[in-house]
Amino acid sequence: MNHGSALIAGLLAVVLPYGFFEAGAAGETAPFKSGGTIVGKVRVEGHFDRPPPLKVYKNREFCGAQVPNESLLITRDGGVQNVVITARGSRHEGMKNQAKELVLDNRNCAFVPRVQAGLIGSEVLLLNGDPILHNVHARLGTETLFNVGLPKWRRVKKRLAREGIITIDCDVLHTWMRAYIVVTPSPHFAVTDKKGEFVIGNVPPATYEIEAWHETLGTRPFRVTVDAGSTARVDFSYRLSHK
Repeated sequence: MNHGSALIAGLLAVVLPYGFFEAGAAGETAPFKSGGTIVGKVRVEGHFDRPPPLKVYKNREFCGAQVPNESLLITRDGGVQNVVITARGSRHEGMKNQAKELVLDNRNCAFVPRVQAGLIGSEVLLLNGDPILHNVHARLGTETLFNVGLPKWRRVKKRLAREGIITIDCDVLHTWMRAYIVVTPSPHFAVTDKKGEFVIGNVPPATYEIEAWHETLGTRPFRVTVDAGSTARVDFSYRLSHK
């Protein structure tokens, strides 16, 4: 995407009487008897330039001369992958957050997955499936949370104790490697899949403040109301235009 592009967000939110379908990676909550579901798709509208491949400067014999640039993954119909959707609103008495263990692997000279989300208090398992040395340097803003060396097949667990967007790099001259973990106190979140779609299930009836975050396109807030046993559909668009 050119740096001269202006980002303007548009959205549509309506409640529809249809059932659950699978899409995106979502958080887990304890079963809620009369919960609803938030579903939707994130798109890009307007002209955009796909990011060029990234050059490799170290371990070329294994990684190759260049790797794909995954900072902006868009389908032919404009669906955007790796958008984190978080819903915040009413906290229903008796609900229990289920902290799920996350996994961050080093695979083919890339972090996998590139983008994920988890609850405060979750643990992340750090892996290295490559036959070369990697490290995982996690920062919250400018503060280092942990910096772990990962020789082949080493396994390390780290607890995610604070809210925010964690940026992860590999400091052993693997300058192209990058990942993100969005840590949230809300159990209602999802990451858009390869089609740009997401599902947040088991949501107590309430009006929610929704935040959509993407590493390149930025953050967009909006609002949606969820009724008991119903599905609220939110189709959200980032509109790109050249100045």
